[in-house]
Amino acid sequence: MIRKYLKPSRPASSDTRNFGELKPVEPAARREGVPLIGEDQVYVVKYGTVYHSSWCQTVAEKWRTAPRGLLVAMSAEVGERTPCQECAQLLKVAKPSPMQKHQTPSRSTPQANLTDWVVPLRVIGLAHGILFLAASPEHRGRLEQTAVEPATPLYVGGQRDGMVVRLDAARPEPLLVVQMDPRATFRNGPYQARLRHPLQRSATKPLAVACVEQAPEA
Repeated sequence: MIRKYLKPSRPASSDTRNFGELKPVEPAARREGVPLIGEDQVYVVKYGTVYHSSWCQTVAEKWRTAPRGLLVAMSAEVGERTPCQECAQLLKVAKPSPMQKHQTPSRSTPQANLTDWVVPLRVIGLAHGILFLAASPEHRGRLEQTAVEPATPLYVGGQRDGMVVRLDAARPEPLLVVQMDPRATFRNGPYQARLRHPLQRSATKPLAVACVEQAPEA
């Protein structure tokens, strides 16, 4: 007598049944194979319960371990998936409230450390959708220890207007190269780069660019 052992199918989980069927789309761009999301796009995992609006630690780890499982979808097609809290925090840091620039710092706030994480930038050129931003020589040492990770955004007026594609810290005035979104309108004026610890475990430098954004008005 031959016995057949059949593995029962996994019942649909009540936690994911209302998330809807994912409809992967082509990312706005790719850099060295890495998908870069554009406006109204997010990162998702097929059976995940959240969506990601930036290249957070979860997205970086998924790309490192199982890149085929990292998908890009339109934000309107994520169903009942909830936003990633880490991504929300990254966006919150990149979009300071209008009151922040008028806020008086308390004596207990380590303001001296905050300047270590922000590098002022100025526009030195714009050609064929590529924006060139330069830092002063005094920041060269720190930027030599800084990497650009995939999908590092440029924020202008709270909108994602481009991606940082390169950092050249070997120049006397370090240069950041940004690929502008074709639909974005260039805005002249001072910019700044926010730095953080790298998300990639394979990182070879102690810092990474979190985002580039317009500097707050003085």
